[in-house]
Amino acid sequence: MLYRSLLIGLLSLVVTVPLWAQISRDSKFEILRTVMADQASARIAMPFGTNGVDVSEAGEVDKQKVEADIKKNGQSIEVGKVVTVTEISFGDKQIEIELDGGGKNKKGFLDRLEVGIGTQTRPVSNDDPKKAKGSKVVLRFTDKIPPDLTPDQLKQLLSPVLDFEKRNFLKTGIDALPPEFQEAVKIKEARIGMDRSTVIMALGRPDKKVREKVDGIESEDWIYFQRGLRAQFVTFENDVVVRIRQY
Repeated sequence: MLYRSLLIGLLSLVVTVPLWAQISRDSKFEILRTVMADQASARIAMPFGTNGVDVSEAGEVDKQKVEADIKKNGQSIEVGKVVTVTEISFGDKQIEIELDGGGKNKKGFLDRLEVGIGTQTRPVSNDDPKKAKGSKVVLRFTDKIPPDLTPDQLKQLLSPVLDFEKRNFLKTGIDALPPEFQEAVKIKEARIGMDRSTVIMALGRPDKKVREKVDGIESEDWIYFQRGLRAQFVTFENDVVVRIRQY
């Protein structure tokens, strides 16, 4: 009987100790319910890759590390871009906020499966991994995450890199467009004369960008891959759409 009581006591200690050290379940649920899928404007440029941007609870950002990661892996998010929170994960001393799907290429469920016998196997899916278009922010705490952290407090801690006050940018931005562009954005079409931000509102971020210079004129093609082997090319000159092609 004494052994059973001691065992129950030890099991209770193992179960309850992590709860003391972590954010409360109610606070976590409220943050997920409120912040997930919310939008914010990026205050700094962010890199592709698994590292993302580190922010301390004191608001400190290692900008040299961010610049090094951008130089190494490329830039996925520019200053002012409106991003969407797509995932939030909690650790003991950090919260990871994934933006626009994160900065690392991902595989779907079928991409992880293989069929065959012995060493003769092949993937179930032949699709390419989902190409990364976003990044992430890692909010680090000196001690444990406060157990009663609120969504507003989290947004304030993220304010050095994300401005959640501009989360309605897309809605107000559409209202400020000329009528012909408003309609195009609503039906997700690019039009001649649009600038880059308006094209993003209509089509989203391009899958690929290609720059070239012909006869002294610089242009940039934004390429959007579509179903099958089709693709849409949106060509900019001086930040304005001058040509739209489908292949």
